[in-house]
Amino acid sequence: MDKKIILLTLFSVFLLSAMVVTSSAPGRVVGVTVGNWFKYGTIDISWSSNDPNATFPPPGYEWLKEMNETEWTLMSVVNISGTNITCQGTTRFKNGTQVISGGYVDIDTGTGVNVTFMAISANLNANDTLYTSGPYSSFTINQTVARTYPDSVRDTNHLNYTWEYSWTVNETQHYYYYTINSYWDRSTGILVEDYFETINQTGEYLTTWSALSRITESNVWVVPELPTSTSIMLTLIALAVAIFIYKRRLLKAPVH
Repeated sequence: MDKKIILLTLFSVFLLSAMVVTSSAPGRVVGVTVGNWFKYGTIDISWSSNDPNATFPPPGYEWLKEMNETEWTLMSVVNISGTNITCQGTTRFKNGTQVISGGYVDIDTGTGVNVTFMAISANLNANDTLYTSGPYSSFTINQTVARTYPDSVRDTNHLNYTWEYSWTVNETQHYYYYTINSYWDRSTGILVEDYFETINQTGEYLTTWSALSRITESNVWVVPELPTSTSIMLTLIALAVAIFIYKRRLLKAPVH
């Protein structure tokens, strides 16, 4: 067999191996770079109650009021050191005012301020934990699923966490239900959608609320990306075609 054909074949095998190793590499990997920004412009809050004493926001969820008054939020990556990501956040409220804040998160340990939960390691898979330590280290990714964020199909890591319990006080039945559905872009580790829902029942009184935040813009996804498996397949097809064309040229080449 011609040496060039052998080299092309070996190169294709090496490329496939490198791509597989990259996608399954152990450890926590930062998937963003300085200058990346992510804008969350789809924000939806709902609340209802037949309890005359119920108030919005519910006790312990004061952040819902600020979220309900928000027009959009922009998060920019300003520094990266090891597995630590430092961000600057800009929040624009519906009344036209803006607030700028800062924060950081270590995508390995989960320690952070203001932006914890906004970023996790890139290239995680189902059953991987969000972080290696801290309060979120027991949260595991349920599945990787393709979703559209924004205007392109992305592989996203989905977390579903549900907590419910009931109890009785003075013959009054109480019931509490809380669920989270969060999605992170797999290749960057950035949160692209967050959905919370709560049901709180006390006797005949029922109070429910939900909150949705979804990414609408980013300077990272200029060109729609293909899922990893599709990219590998297309690369192999291209290499096979190149080898086939090269062989045909060898057969047609004049013999000197």
